[in-house]
Amino acid sequence: MLHRARVAEVGQDEAGAWARTDDGRRFGADLLIGADGHRSLVRRAVAPGRPDAEFAGYALWLGVAQERDLSFAGRWPGGLDIRDSGDHVLLGYPLASADGSTEPGERRLGWAWYDGTRNALFRRLGAVRGSVSHHSLRATDLDADVRDGLAREAASRWPRPWRDAIADSVARADFVGTPIAEYVPEHLACGRMLLVGDAAHVPTPMTGRGFGTSLDDAEALARHLRDVDADCVPGALLAHEAERLGPARSLVLSGKGFSSSFSRSA
Repeated sequence: MLHRARVAEVGQDEAGAWARTDDGRRFGADLLIGADGHRSLVRRAVAPGRPDAEFAGYALWLGVAQERDLSFAGRWPGGLDIRDSGDHVLLGYPLASADGSTEPGERRLGWAWYDGTRNALFRRLGAVRGSVSHHSLRATDLDADVRDGLAREAASRWPRPWRDAIADSVARADFVGTPIAEYVPEHLACGRMLLVGDAAHVPTPMTGRGFGTSLDDAEALARHLRDVDADCVPGALLAHEAERLGPARSLVLSGKGFSSSFSRSA
């Protein structure tokens, strides 16, 4: 198994598929599975006409706070809390400690803040270019005015304990902002190459089904490749596509209604 290697190029011929790393090494096999995320390199080979996931028009801020670091002394949340505020939606969720403890004082609060108002910031910092989401922003990528603005808005927009958790994450500069991307696939297979997971379908996290759908991809792929000879690999991958393309498209399209109503500008 090869670790810490960056793939620079992929390709195929009638006999097999290959990947070349940026240090010049070439690795060949009977097939190549692209499970390389929403900015998939393999997707460029499988679907060259539409290789990029598109910016959905809003961003997601994410952070986690330790209970012991919060001044909140009220009732601890019992489960997922969803708050809607126009161009903003907040998902707050209680978490166990890193070692699994749910004892008071050891617990954590996670928060996910959907924000439809700061697209210009993500464009200015290069996280969104044109219609494509390129990368997330770390808290340290943001200047103090932006971080302070998030904390002030959280204090006015969200109830406790969520505003406390956000203020703590901001004060520690320990959160990320991700421009949401979406990709509705038209193809999953091409010869001896196949897309699965986020390379195959990129839904808004609001669907809550991305991970489960990726597991379904893996199960179907294992089934279609079971006892298949090398010469029959392209046919097996097309059979996988026939089974999984419909669910993959439905997954992404199910979230695009939310995106179109929520995003202020793409």
